[in-house]
Amino acid sequence: MADEQLTTDQKRMLILISKFTKPAKKRDEEETWIKKIPLQALVHRGIQLKIFVTYDFAPQLVEYMGSVRYASISKEGEDDVADLRELGYVERLKLATSHHVYVSAYRTTPKGMEVAANLEKKHHDAVEKLIQCTNCKSETVIESKEDAPYLMCKNCNAQEKINLFDIDEVSYVSQPIFSPIWLPPDITDDNK
Repeated sequence: MADEQLTTDQKRMLILISKFTKPAKKRDEEETWIKKIPLQALVHRGIQLKIFVTYDFAPQLVEYMGSVRYASISKEGEDDVADLRELGYVERLKLATSHHVYVSAYRTTPKGMEVAANLEKKHHDAVEKLIQCTNCKSETVIESKEDAPYLMCKNCNAQEKINLFDIDEVSYVSQPIFSPIWLPPDITDDNK
């Protein structure tokens, strides 16, 4: 899959990860990573804002701050992160928590940063809409708090809760389906 063959959502995922991460260019330089749950929270928000056009989400058990909870997780988003890793645009780091649970963190590679920087402006604009402060349109950071991840504005100090752990109820109607069951002919049938 060449750079021009990335889907719209893969391009936006790569840009999103590049906004919150930075690879080190030198040995003593600091690098930044984004943990899996904050990334999943941003993807969830992106689905709600229709930034990610082919993604959907469903409840899944996740570990968050020492407890297990249901979260609205996008399998399509996870698949795209895996595809970006295979292409060498994103790297994964496994970290151990204080509760001895392993969590993943992601970071764009230098190659991924270059590809992200050269993607179409419309994709950068879409990601900016996803991560900017709703009050002053400034840059935000994502911070994990006890109840949920929050987008925190660097300028006006506004906070926006990302409702990753609010599981939507879906109404549905079900109907029993009966299939005919083959029964052997009656062996006491007089017609034989």
